[in-house]
Amino acid sequence: MRAGELRHVIDIQDSVNSADGQGGWTQVWSNVYSNVRAAVWPLRATERLESMKLELSTTHKIRIRYREGIKADMRVKFGTRYFNIQSIIVPDERRIMCEMLCEEIDGGS
Repeated sequence: MRAGELRHVIDIQDSVNSADGQGGWTQVWSNVYSNVRAAVWPLRATERLESMKLELSTTHKIRIRYREGIKADMRVKFGTRYFNIQSIIVPDERRIMCEMLCEEIDGGS
């Protein structure tokens, strides 16, 4: 993988439960890996009408150098945008690079 292909910078985040001070818990996202060089490609966008509301779904492929411990319940922060990781592929099982299929989400909540 050539370094020039990795022209974007992302953060990979995992959710943790944090006490809210009222006896309950709040889900917060914290960086597992920060400032990761990545290549980001949009793959497809779909629209659907559900409950009289138009919903847009955008899928991206994100490639990074291999990192241990990335799971499908994590998310990617790319600037002000957030992506849920749907699947992770390690081509050739060589642990050189990692490709994530991600769906963009609104607002990062």
